[in-house]
Amino acid sequence: MKKWLCLIISAAAALSLGTGALADGAPATSAEPKGDVAKMYRIKHEMKFDLNGKEAALDGKAITADTPILKGGRVYVPLRTLRQSGAADSVTWNAAKRQVQVVIQPEVQPPLNNLTFRIGSEDVYLPDGSAMGEKIPAPFLSSGKVYVPIRALSWLGIAVSTVKDTVSWNWSDKVIEVLKPEWETDQTSTTFTMLYQKDMYSPQYLYPLGGSGWGGETGKVTEKDISMDGRTYNRMQFTVNLRPGPNPVMLTAVSAGNKVVTVKRKVTNSSSLPVTILEEGKENIAFTSPNRGYIQAKPGQKIDVSGNILQKNDLFDNLTVNVKRYQPSSKDSYKVYEEVKSFKLPIKDQKFAGSFTLSEKGSYLISVISPAYIPFIENGPSMTQWAEFAVEVE
Repeated sequence: MKKWLCLIISAAAALSLGTGALADGAPATSAEPKGDVAKMYRIKHEMKFDLNGKEAALDGKAITADTPILKGGRVYVPLRTLRQSGAADSVTWNAAKRQVQVVIQPEVQPPLNNLTFRIGSEDVYLPDGSAMGEKIPAPFLSSGKVYVPIRALSWLGIAVSTVKDTVSWNWSDKVIEVLKPEWETDQTSTTFTMLYQKDMYSPQYLYPLGGSGWGGETGKVTEKDISMDGRTYNRMQFTVNLRPGPNPVMLTAVSAGNKVVTVKRKVTNSSSLPVTILEEGKENIAFTSPNRGYIQAKPGQKIDVSGNILQKNDLFDNLTVNVKRYQPSSKDSYKVYEEVKSFKLPIKDQKFAGSFTLSEKGSYLISVISPAYIPFIENGPSMTQWAEFAVEVE
């Protein structure tokens, strides 16, 4: 499942960010990197082997593979053949539980990428240990190998067929190859292109909304039917509004995984860049400090946050300030900000004031969250994001 928009905070942010809330007052212009920044394509694989164990081939090349077994009119295959094929990232046997766990390579993008089969059990198990809900003929052990019915592999993204005595497996790796992982611009937006194989789903880009939420946008096709490396591609163009500092942009598509490129926006005149006030905050908040949306600070320097609340509301008790450091995770491409602190700013006489410091160098995004005032029937009043600004500690 792709993460799309999370929380009410994200909904307001998505509306503002998608319509150019990050601009610094000047018309949005673009900086285009030279050439395509990425290429999305499919690498097809086929493995064939016969029921007699006489021959086997992977992508047309002869290999040695374990022999399938015909039992009760069904074809069973040894799971370790998945590892031989390269489709599986791991095949792990647990002797105590008499079960084998299969993890498929992420590039295959299967319906399920992690399944466990137990000897003698008709159930198939998910990573949390629960049964998937589909029954299969029970796997069995033979000569120290775990055999499963061949149709079970379809859940792992492998199309299977048996014609006479030949068993065929077909699958494909869905690849997003990054050609330009990062670039810089001093503009408020950037425009770039990527290629995608014509018979695949159209790509889109996602951008972080500051917390755990991501927003998405589509692009436009600028060129079709491009012949290259034995495939046919279309070219997609995207334009992305930029925050000051690093901007991770995730390139993704249905059933094609994702890859992140990074655009660094250099700010040449921070005085012309106001604090970004999002849609929900425009009628509710005004800042006296900071007086700009991009602050260059030294470690330990005090950063003031103060201003006025523009409307009176009995639920307006305090604001929440979330401070997040740009810290991309190598394991989770969706995690690009790490929260380093969060604090409350009391609202008194429709005013607020406070400050914070940052001790470590880096790029930070500061989100100003509203009081809990938006009515929700089930959960009571909820918060939303009103504003944000960026801090670079050097």
